[in-house]
Amino acid sequence: MQGLTRQGLTGQDRGGGPASTPAGPVQADPVLAGLALDGRGPLFDQIKRAVAGQILRGRWQAGERLPNEAELSSLYGVSRQTVHKAIALLAREGFLVRRRRAGTFVATGRRDRFALPIEDIGDVVAREGRVYEFRIRDRKSLRNGEGIRWPDLPDGTPILTLECLHFSDGTPIQFERRLVNLDVVPEVVDEAFDVVAPSRWLVDRVPWSSADHSVRAVNATAEMAALLGVEAGAACLSIRRQTMHLSRPVTLVHFLSVGDRFSLSGSSITDSATELNL
Repeated sequence: MQGLTRQGLTGQDRGGGPASTPAGPVQADPVLAGLALDGRGPLFDQIKRAVAGQILRGRWQAGERLPNEAELSSLYGVSRQTVHKAIALLAREGFLVRRRRAGTFVATGRRDRFALPIEDIGDVVAREGRVYEFRIRDRKSLRNGEGIRWPDLPDGTPILTLECLHFSDGTPIQFERRLVNLDVVPEVVDEAFDVVAPSRWLVDRVPWSSADHSVRAVNATAEMAALLGVEAGAACLSIRRQTMHLSRPVTLVHFLSVGDRFSLSGSSITDSATELNL
């Protein structure tokens, strides 16, 4: 991939306007043809998709060295800053490894994002052909820092705390402890949750733009074992999830599920794979 020359693949000149005539027979080199941009969105996003597409389709192999930023800049007729931004995003997604003085290489083991669905437990139980029920055990309105602390909220922020137990065919399967940011969802204070569970209510009514999960295996304490109807020390799955909307925390929830009564599944995905519909 050394010695690349500009091929007019961007459809734009360096000033951002349309290119007059593409330079050179792009289709003569299948690798260069694969690097053609799609014309959708900012140039750095287009370059990112083009390079990721080469990797995802196996045209660039693990360990292979990419053209340097100057070569890609010349190839696309864009600034090195634009190329640098595209390469940095791909490195963050785990597609590329950057080595000082050696260059940029296709990663040998990509670190994809593992995406867990935000799904109401009632839907999960119903899908299994079972009867779902829930019970609110406790609810309080207080301010952050007053006996409970939400790390990503300033002290004094009003929050609602909820404790809920979920059942499948009358058997407890999951305990939920939830915090809701009342600055973002003030209307939740007036919801009785006598018909709709908190998780369903929030999914149906409150927008969110991102969610972070942490999952670990734990043993049930004596208190949790009594609530869930298992022996103390029984294997359980602990899930912590925080949802955000436009950089503002919406809800922070901890679920504790009985190990042999609950399963969890998700998908490995990258932003570039999503953008390319792969």
